[in-house]
Amino acid sequence: MIRHAHPISEERIDGTPADPPLSEAGFEQSRAVAEWLSRNPPDRLVSSPALRARQTAEATSRKLGRPVEIDDRLCDVNPLLSRYVTLEEERVRDPLAYRRRLDQYREGDHLADASARVNAALDEWTDTHPGKRVAVFCHGSVVNVYAARVLGLSEFIFLDVGYASGHRFLISRDAARSVKSLNETAYLT
Repeated sequence: MIRHAHPISEERIDGTPADPPLSEAGFEQSRAVAEWLSRNPPDRLVSSPALRARQTAEATSRKLGRPVEIDDRLCDVNPLLSRYVTLEEERVRDPLAYRRRLDQYREGDHLADASARVNAALDEWTDTHPGKRVAVFCHGSVVNVYAARVLGLSEFIFLDVGYASGHRFLISRDAARSVKSLNETAYLT
């Protein structure tokens, strides 16, 4: 799993969902991800429908000459918000708003709903592509809910997922899941 690269912040005044593109730094990060993945190429590229995830995946698609499949189940926890400010930006700019935002993530059923849809998608891929490597371009929330499942955690949000970070999971023939790595970023330097 790869979290999307660094996006710009965006606020839609017309009330439509924010869907920001990558920043210049984000495009650099996406090229570094593509280079990293080209060393041991995945068999399949799958992305969230969000622009920032698709743009991150497109660099790898171009490098490997493989198409990117879009799966709506990989969308962020709150894909319909008209304002997108990165957590990292909010943490620096307004620490109190940042804490409130994390608390909101943890409240209600949206994380459980996200976990159900993400895990359904990954279970399907496991069943239909045994022995294959799949690169999943998604969001920090998606990485968190899947990692929580694999690790058997009841807390869905526990990991500060870096931009363009890689998270490797292994799935055995009998569907046993394990973590190989979390938050890999050495390829970004």
